[in-house]
Amino acid sequence: MGKRTTLACMQGALSLLLGISPVTAVAQVSTSELIGAGMPPGLAEFASAVTSSEGDWGSVNQYGCAGAFQFCPDTRIRYHPSSLESFLSSPTAQVSAYRRYMADEWQLATRNGFDELIGSEVCWEGQCRAITQSSIIKGCQFGCAYGGALGRYHRTGDCDQARDGNGVSVCTYLIRGAGYDVSGITGETEPGPVLAGGIGTCFDRDLMSTGGLRATSPFGVDRTGRASAGYHLGLDLANDEGEGAHVYAGVPGTVVLSSANRTNTVFVETPDGRQRIGYLHGQARRVAQGDAVLPDTVVITQGDVGSPGAVHLHLEVHVSGEVVASLGDAAGRVWPLEDRETFFGAKASSGLAGASLEGAAPAPFYVVNPETYLHRRIPFTTSVLSAEQYARQGFSRPDGRTLEPTCAPGAEFLDGGMMSSNGGHNAMQGVTEFGVALAANPQTSANMASSDARDAAIQYGIAAIGAARSGSNIAVSMRSHASVLSGLILSAP
Repeated sequence: MGKRTTLACMQGALSLLLGISPVTAVAQVSTSELIGAGMPPGLAEFASAVTSSEGDWGSVNQYGCAGAFQFCPDTRIRYHPSSLESFLSSPTAQVSAYRRYMADEWQLATRNGFDELIGSEVCWEGQCRAITQSSIIKGCQFGCAYGGALGRYHRTGDCDQARDGNGVSVCTYLIRGAGYDVSGITGETEPGPVLAGGIGTCFDRDLMSTGGLRATSPFGVDRTGRASAGYHLGLDLANDEGEGAHVYAGVPGTVVLSSANRTNTVFVETPDGRQRIGYLHGQARRVAQGDAVLPDTVVITQGDVGSPGAVHLHLEVHVSGEVVASLGDAAGRVWPLEDRETFFGAKASSGLAGASLEGAAPAPFYVVNPETYLHRRIPFTTSVLSAEQYARQGFSRPDGRTLEPTCAPGAEFLDGGMMSSNGGHNAMQGVTEFGVALAANPQTSANMASSDARDAAIQYGIAAIGAARSGSNIAVSMRSHASVLSGLILSAP
């Protein structure tokens, strides 16, 4: 307790230095406020109940735990790398952090078997309730690590043995949290599968009619002199239906941008808050900011706004910073976005190699290659495949099609734990960690497209070498792979 108390005092002192008065979190944020800040309507009632024992948008407690959900400094920085002031002033950032955090905690709870408690009865201090999914999620405020209070109750069934450092039993939270709709965390909105190149959600359907469907411009290449100047931060798709054709969301989520800007743009954020999908150049936008969408929702119609005469869908995929940073070498080349309110990357920049992100505070989102997120492989046009300008930059698709969709079962990369009844999400009892990718993968190859041939070989080699470090069980084969690619680096022109 000594180390934790000292840390809490330091955090409280920091709050005073920043001019933010530590307060006891007693306020409650209304469901309408939460929905306005991006909370899915079905989850808002539960989230509002959580805030009743936590705080309001501007709360900071004596431990430096901040906001409506009382994120303590270490966890707040993990889910919102920007300043404390920016976190407190942005309800949208707080809701996004909470959704991503609870998605991680639910996966950890199920991995630890805590969902086995659902349906059983818990009785404490004269109250009894049947445990529901929302009970488990509420109990995770004590931490979902196996060694925490919720884990002790799971093993013993004894509420008295399942107390936190303040003497509060986790059974109090299991009872208080029962009976809410938390499908926004556990069901339809459960975090998507692990991808080869990131963690995120693959498209559940084709985004447009497949008649004549083709990829007309690849991700990450410098198109100066060929199309618009600078690097292409998306994948262009077109089909035979042309202008006015429906473009579907492909994923469930919430519209976080619908703008009549120069590209008539819609962005959808997935329910776990880790991924955003952009649909650009729409003839018409069919959804408004704040709308909930399903994979079959029409978000735009195909058009040429911002690209006169070139009717197509410019598709973008943004993945959250903590995911990309955790992948390190295997992230390939990515383009950082300045903050959560920024939706467009710097086309004049050549991007960043994943290997350069290690140890750095991640950006909120990075623009990544959309290819492996597609519902199916799509042929590139002949003009793209034969373009010498792209070949010089390392772009190559020997079979002429986009990369293989690589969705795979998730959760193995996730671990963590958290808080207690003092209020505040803190990682002192274990933090959510994203595992390092276990091998070089097709996503890495695709993201190399912004480099010339030598840089591409170097990046691929770094990815393989990094993969060889990631686990002793694959070390021999990956060392061999890395050695071969190191030879490519030396021999590249």
